[in-house]
Amino acid sequence: MGGMKKKQSDERLNWLLLLVLALIWGSSFILMKRGLFHDGQPVLTPFQMASARLSIAWLALTPFLLKYWQELRKHWLPLLGSGVLGNGIPAFLFASAQSRISSSLSGMLNSLTPLFALVLGVALFRQRMRLVHVAGVLLGLCGAVGLIALGSADGLPSWSIYALMPVIATACYGMSANIVKHHLYMLPATATSALALTFVGPLALVLVFFSGLPEALSNQPHAWRSLGYVALLATMSSALALVLWNVLLKRTSALWASSVTYLMPVVAIGWGLLDGESLSMAQLGMIAVVLSGIYLVNVAERR
Repeated sequence: MGGMKKKQSDERLNWLLLLVLALIWGSSFILMKRGLFHDGQPVLTPFQMASARLSIAWLALTPFLLKYWQELRKHWLPLLGSGVLGNGIPAFLFASAQSRISSSLSGMLNSLTPLFALVLGVALFRQRMRLVHVAGVLLGLCGAVGLIALGSADGLPSWSIYALMPVIATACYGMSANIVKHHLYMLPATATSALALTFVGPLALVLVFFSGLPEALSNQPHAWRSLGYVALLATMSSALALVLWNVLLKRTSALWASSVTYLMPVVAIGWGLLDGESLSMAQLGMIAVVLSGIYLVNVAERR
């Protein structure tokens, strides 16, 4: 009886972590938009926003870095992989993408993370795959291709390279999730988060000064306001959520933890609609295809 209660308690905590992460990360797309634009006019460049985001997140986790510094030498290679693939590259890709596509579309495409976590887990980490896994992966990818082909609701061309950037970022997320699950499971979640960011945070801090951000803060009337949104994005989505994500990864599988992205499109689309973005019925249909594919993968994983 005690074991059953503990299992139910663990399950509830896993779901709570999943929902909190969905809310935080689902809101990150509108925060990126606010960091880049003010009333539709560009304020910060994608390079400025991404470098500021990474450096602020790293600084926020510095106390844990000091505590777990000795672990860096033992696990530097997987920490490097997690930092670059789970934080560095996606930050710049999503920032660049959102300069040209809607926050809703970014949120939709981000739901491909579990599919990449599964495919890369099978290909590189000897994870088992069932036939229903394959069906789910193919269905989800068809939905993602459909979303890119339709473009965003503001009339951008369907072949825009910017719609591919979130897809590449989700592949990086999937690889990072497997690295953490298979090679960093022995470290506390705060240690994994702080040490992984150490490989990108200091460099990002240097890039802040080469990006022209100090000059923008002096000359742009809305630059400080945009930087405030970036700081909120960094502390919540890149620091706090990263720790919660690593907690969930250590408690569950890479695929289950990645399923947070099932719920993120709903949050992102909700924020996008409140911000005046539009959504077509065809895009809703493609969202349903993506989520159906991910649902199949989740069912297979649970079995």
